[in-house]
Amino acid sequence: MSFRPPRNLPVISIFHNASSPPSKSALSLLRKAVSEPYPPSKSPLSVELSVVERLPTSDQFRTMQRYYGRPVSSFLSAHPASGDGKGEDEVERVRDAAQKNPMALKYPIVVDWDAGKIAVGDVDEVKRLLDARAKGPSEGGQGSQGSESKGFLSSLFGSSS
Repeated sequence: MSFRPPRNLPVISIFHNASSPPSKSALSLLRKAVSEPYPPSKSPLSVELSVVERLPTSDQFRTMQRYYGRPVSSFLSAHPASGDGKGEDEVERVRDAAQKNPMALKYPIVVDWDAGKIAVGDVDEVKRLLDARAKGPSEGGQGSQGSESKGFLSSLFGSSS
């Protein structure tokens, strides 16, 4: 008998605004993907779906900006040109704008934290993110186990599928 520590499922978060039609569509798509076959020829996605109905924290914005590869101001529906969008002040300006007007953000914001992928403001981008997660490693996707990087426990105990 061997002991294997429990594996956590990869987490996909949706920063959701119920007033946004694209956000409602994306949430419906995500819920179906984890409860029904996705795509129809495969099993439901093995991920933990986190529905967040508050603004991302400053740290989350910084992480999402790295995944997105664009200035943090690109998370806003309409934004004035300003700086390089990478400074601490810029993150706080975006959060302040979104606190004053929640619809200022491009909803939905969907993040596959384990794969380092993000979809912002577009349901088609969410579909692409889910399609990448659904592909097995042999197909160039993330598969059900997340990215190729191994955590500390996996390096100690190995991984068995």
